[in-house]
Order: sequence, then structure tokens, then C-alpha cells
Amino acid sequence: MLGRVQRLEHARTVRSPISRDYGSFDAFAAECEALMGAGKLDRHDFPVVLYCLRKWETDGTWGAWQRRGQTWEHGR
Repeated sequence: MLGRVQRLEHARTVRSPISRDYGSFDAFAAECEALMGAGKLDRHDFPVVLYCLRKWETDGTWGAWQRRGQTWEHGR
């Protein structure tokens, strides 16, 4: 049980690549929305992508995947 609590606490302190690179997920989303407004990102499809990325951001799913070489693999 203690190990599980430690993993959960660690997951809360480690920032996702999006939050790390943009400062916060909201800053990333604002930039994407500006790009959608400029026609550089699809206005129909990209909101779905943002929804999925936000969900992965909040539930920590991003942490279950690791980059190995040129591909992403599910970590254990």
C-alpha cells in the first residue's frame, strides 16, 4: 500500500511533457486555439485531440508511455 501511495505522489509531482514545455496545459491549449483560429489546425478535429490530451494530462496516462528510440512504448 505504501508503494502505491508513493507512486501516486510521484505522479503528481512529475510534470507531463506538455506542461513542462508550455508551462501549463492551459497555455498549450490557448496556443492551439490560436492556431485553429488562424486555420493552421483543423477546427473540427483538433478540439477532439485537445480533449484527449487534456484527459491524458489529468489522469496521468502520459506517464505510462515511454520513448524508446524512434517509437513510443507502453511502460510497465
